Amino acid sequence: MKHNDGVNNIQDFIEVLKVKGVNMNPTTPEDIEALKKITNGKQLPDAYIEFYKHMGNGVSFFRGHSCFKNEIFILRAGAEELLKENNFPTELSENDFVFWMSQGYMFCFFRLDEGNDPPIYYYCEGKGLTNFYKIADSLSSFLYRFYLLDKDLFKSMNN
Repeated sequence: MKHNDGVNNIQDFIEVLKVKGVNMNPTTPEDIEALKKITNGKQLPDAYIEFYKHMGNGVSFFRGHSCFKNEIFILRAGAEELLKENNFPTELSENDFVFWMSQGYMFCFFRLDEGNDPPIYYYCEGKGLTNFYKIADSLSSFLYRFYLLDKDLFKSMNN
């Protein structure tokens, strides 16, 4: 089941936001360079760099969530702590990049080796999960569906 409604990539999504008049608070080239340093030499996907470039200092539909410049550098540690507290049997790998967390009990990540617009994986405490599961085929799709308040966004694509 596709949920992109004409949004095929991050540029399409950014264009939708511009047309809708959504205020995006960008980051600087220096911010982007600092971000690239936290991946141990692995390249960040182009779609994520575009998101961070245009919205890394804030965007209204993510208000109240942790995904911006002021918190991105601590999200992985927060996710690892959450997994440990819940005795989750799977650990994040060095290849996993945590880019979004909400209220300290759920987070999303992508794998650095899964392309320029990678699939999105999810964890939420209290659901009895034994593994992470995929919720979106791409970062662009995740962002657009989040923006649309898609009620099915956090459901596993494997069911």
